[in-house]
Amino acid sequence: MDKETLKSKVLKVVSDVLPEIDVDNIDMSAELTKKYGINSVSVIQIIVALEQEFGILYEDSELALGLYYDMNDLVDSVAAKVK
Repeated sequence: MDKETLKSKVLKVVSDVLPEIDVDNIDMSAELTKKYGINSVSVIQIIVALEQEFGILYEDSELALGLYYDMNDLVDSVAAKVK
């Protein structure tokens, strides 16, 4: 799967979990917590949805909000698991 397709699918998942985020006008490098109000609960919701969408599994140690500064980090984490 190419990077743009992957990015689009990740943003669709984020939009499904947090519909208040306008993924059509998203700043991929903006800090998730400050710009989009994502907290530890919402990052876990996003990760669970990503696991279901892509058929991947995150370890418990990968569920920390601090590991995902921006949307690029989320996309990169999925890319590393999707082969």
